[in-house]
Amino acid sequence: MNMPLPPAEELALIDRELAQLDARRGYLLARRAWLLRFAMASGARSGAHSGTAAGRVPVVQTVRTAEASGPGAQNVLLTLGAVLLAVAALAFTLVSWGSLGIGGRSAVLGAVSAAALGAPALLLRRGLRSTAESVAAVGLLLTVLDAYALHAVALPGTGGTAYAAGASAVLAVVWAAYGALLPRLAVPAAGAVLAAQLPLPLAALASAEGPMGLGWALLATAALDCALAVFGGSAAALRARAAWTGPAVWVLAAVCGAGALLCGLPGLAAGTAAAAADPALLVGGCAVLGVAVAWRVPAASGAALAGGLAAVAALAGPARPELAPGWPVVLCLLLALPLLGAAGVAALPGAVRRGLG
Repeated sequence: MNMPLPPAEELALIDRELAQLDARRGYLLARRAWLLRFAMASGARSGAHSGTAAGRVPVVQTVRTAEASGPGAQNVLLTLGAVLLAVAALAFTLVSWGSLGIGGRSAVLGAVSAAALGAPALLLRRGLRSTAESVAAVGLLLTVLDAYALHAVALPGTGGTAYAAGASAVLAVVWAAYGALLPRLAVPAAGAVLAAQLPLPLAALASAEGPMGLGWALLATAALDCALAVFGGSAAALRARAAWTGPAVWVLAAVCGAGALLCGLPGLAAGTAAAAADPALLVGGCAVLGVAVAWRVPAASGAALAGGLAAVAALAGPARPELAPGWPVVLCLLLALPLLGAAGVAALPGAVRRGLG
């Protein structure tokens, strides 16, 4: 009768057997890796023994996986298809527009637009999200063509710039609402954000308010972009904000803010303090926006830096015409000293202190 080993001896025996198994497993894994490398290098279609054949199976699976994994190619084809549809829609609207009556034009564009905007809902139910995004993009373009057709047919006497300002505002609202109805789509929210950049600047251009009017419009647009980036998470119409409350919206805000500064800074060189007052207010507004962004966003130290420089320029601009040559530089240095001192105030957010310092 077999007697059980003492626990200490049995434990030592198990350890030795496990060590042998580990050594054997390591040898087999190394051999398998070598066979895989050999099979891929030689490209042999058949092996001389079963080990080579067994080692080739993962290679075939890898190649098939690479061939079958085509989301990238699928997205490229969908994008090309959407572009072709967009070109066809543009050709129909701009080239073949005169061959149909008013009723026919409206019926065709309205029907195609409704179909393109309604199809993504059905595609999403079937799990075809990429296709739904492409069709939705075509639908958004068709709404732009609808707006163009409305101006060409019903409102030909309206100024083009003023009509574009109003149409872009309406399209931004419509696209945002469409994105709220289909929150799984990212294209409508992205289009709404892009369309929202146009109404105020176009309205300023249409009103012929000059650089100051355009500058204030750009500043207001930049402020709206910053508000969207910071507080957009609670907006139901912008649930697909993952790509648009990140770098893209900040880039749009930076471009609009830089445009506002470019509209205001030349006015600071006016010959009188009264003439430089309005540009100074605009540049000061840019400074406030930059510091406010840095106050809310820990990584926006660059906004604080731009805001500090703009604040110095806004304060020194109206006083420059009244000073003797050389003294404006001294004034700018004196105005910058409090900002440098603010960099050492621990109560201020880190981004503000880094930007001002």
